[in-house]
Amino acid sequence: MTGMSRRTFLSLSTAVAAGAAATSLTGCGSAAKKSGEAASAKVKLPSYVPFTKIKPDLPPNAKGLSAGFLSYPEELVRSVAKTPGDGSNITMLTEIWTQPPTPKDSNGYWKAVDKNLGVDLTAILGTDPGYEQKFSAVIAGGDLPDLLWIPPNQGIQHIAELLEAKCADITKYVSGDAVKTYPNLAAMSPAHWKTAVVNGKIWGAPVPYPAFGQVYAGNPKVWAKADGLQSSSTEEFLDKCKEVTGGKTWALEPIYVNAVNVLCQSFGAPNKWRQNKDGSLTWFQETDEYTEALAFVLKLKQAGVFYPGNPKMADAYIKMAQGAIGATVHANPYNARNEIRVQDPELAAEIMIPFAAGGNKPNHHYHLGTIGYTAIKKGDEKRVRMLLRVLDYLAAPFGSKEREFLEYGTEGEDFTYDKNGFPTRTKQGKQEVEGLYSGLQTATTSPFALIASSFPGDERAQDVKDVYAAEQKLIETAVRNPVVGHYSDAYTQHYGRMSTEATDLVNDIVSGRKKIGEWKPFWAEWKNKGLEQMAREFQKSIEKSA
Repeated sequence: MTGMSRRTFLSLSTAVAAGAAATSLTGCGSAAKKSGEAASAKVKLPSYVPFTKIKPDLPPNAKGLSAGFLSYPEELVRSVAKTPGDGSNITMLTEIWTQPPTPKDSNGYWKAVDKNLGVDLTAILGTDPGYEQKFSAVIAGGDLPDLLWIPPNQGIQHIAELLEAKCADITKYVSGDAVKTYPNLAAMSPAHWKTAVVNGKIWGAPVPYPAFGQVYAGNPKVWAKADGLQSSSTEEFLDKCKEVTGGKTWALEPIYVNAVNVLCQSFGAPNKWRQNKDGSLTWFQETDEYTEALAFVLKLKQAGVFYPGNPKMADAYIKMAQGAIGATVHANPYNARNEIRVQDPELAAEIMIPFAAGGNKPNHHYHLGTIGYTAIKKGDEKRVRMLLRVLDYLAAPFGSKEREFLEYGTEGEDFTYDKNGFPTRTKQGKQEVEGLYSGLQTATTSPFALIASSFPGDERAQDVKDVYAAEQKLIETAVRNPVVGHYSDAYTQHYGRMSTEATDLVNDIVSGRKKIGEWKPFWAEWKNKGLEQMAREFQKSIEKSA
């Protein structure tokens, strides 16, 4: 998925905006209210049936390696046999990551979407930031949309109650081989579907996202004097940062919590939670490995290698492309290359692979694998199946006619093909297609692939090869978050405040306003304020699914 703001994924959670204000859902009722501790009862996940009509140039694998396409297919295939809708009105609550589209009444693409889906679509488009407030307001209104995007972490509470009270349990429609009725949804892996499981039931269509997590990307022109960004130790990394810092250039962007998040991978910190031998769970920020990474970032700050200014500055990528900053943190390897190409099409950012630090083997942190899922409003089976067919259309894969239409609209009006055969939106396409497609893609989409046409500039095929190579290296040490697919009421209740306070303390420590000795006591206090309860609930859920 492209076009998301950096705030969305460069947070403590690697999911969506840590520190968003907690949202309390009202009007959900208490009927069928169940504890989230039952989240992972033994539900049979959908069968995995990859889409095989288009063969990628670079093959994916089960560990998360992305498929790679070096060129645009000469012939597109059909992935949906017939129009999915039944002509009825449907409403969708989703989020957009770009400018809003032209309103429906004057938007030809929107009307074409209606025709191709076979529905009359009303899209309620939330924004970043602000989706949690939009979500709460819509739910409080009492009239639930037919399709409802539920993000993994925007401070939204009581999701389990909402699902049980007002949403359709789609387990019987998609569990096991039943999902083959919806072939594009069947192309999603079990890892994707796990994120849509609550209380032992499947509640929606996942929204696949790159499997990999946060990385540093470096401006190769800045790092050339230090023989590149790659390092083999903390000592070498610090020396390189000092070497490239000088004049009007600083080695690193000053978003300190992201620096610790990336560098704690080198120290072997767990991916959000560590599952101990006795089955208990430890939050990654309370580990010695994270504390060591924090101490190292403090050392980097004291060495003067961070760009001076506000740690939340929004123009870091621009300054990196200009050479004022040497390296910036990105949500994943694809974004690391793509987002800098957007700033400078001639700049091929170097992707840093975690090095060993503190005597530990590095752990690259996989992303959650999705950015949530889209649930379906309760209704009769005919209605639910129709909405599943609509979601199946939205999940059309790269190389299909449906995907080209969804992403680019109508040839000649919304897009044209460039000299390399890649679709390029026209002015009308940018106004009418871009914003609505962003929302449709947030609702659900096909498994992520590295596609040459998604990169700016003239080195698109090389970008695919370089990112693919970086993913191959990251896989060697990549570890998953053990609680993905499990639910904790305490987590949804307390995480937003906990992460905000933790981020503030990281900033205070690195900036010198507080001492690093305050870090461990902070987590000792949080054990009694919700952290221990989160761990117990996740542990119980994991044990029930064993």
